[in-house]
Amino acid sequence: MSSNKTLDKIQQQVTENAVMIYMKGTPDAPECGFSGKAVGYLKKTGVEFAYVNVLKSPFIYEYLPRFSQFPTFPQVFVGGELIGGSDIVEELYNSGELQTMLAALVKQGKLLAPSVSVTMTEPATAANNLVQLTL
Repeated sequence: MSSNKTLDKIQQQVTENAVMIYMKGTPDAPECGFSGKAVGYLKKTGVEFAYVNVLKSPFIYEYLPRFSQFPTFPQVFVGGELIGGSDIVEELYNSGELQTMLAALVKQGKLLAPSVSVTMTEPATAANNLVQLTL
């Protein structure tokens, strides 16, 4: 796949999915601790999110850092914007900023309301709220 097609595909994925994580592995079987940490915080929010296993999508693995100007994985996008990797997702979750971002998307009709009651201390199970994307 050409670089332009891959970059266009990444843009489409980020645009069409309110919450998107590019990770190593899957949400139920992360293949990297950082990916597991980031997806864990997304699951705690209870919102639907899409993911791409970059280990199974070599063109995305190669071109996503160019697209985002962020060199590492995982990469989490909210509302079409890169918010960062696992440490940033953790900070945003712990400060409540991630939940605020997601609530704004729900209010705008770009994201379904969480399927579970979300608290800061009780993890949410959102295994059915996943969408896998590939090339």
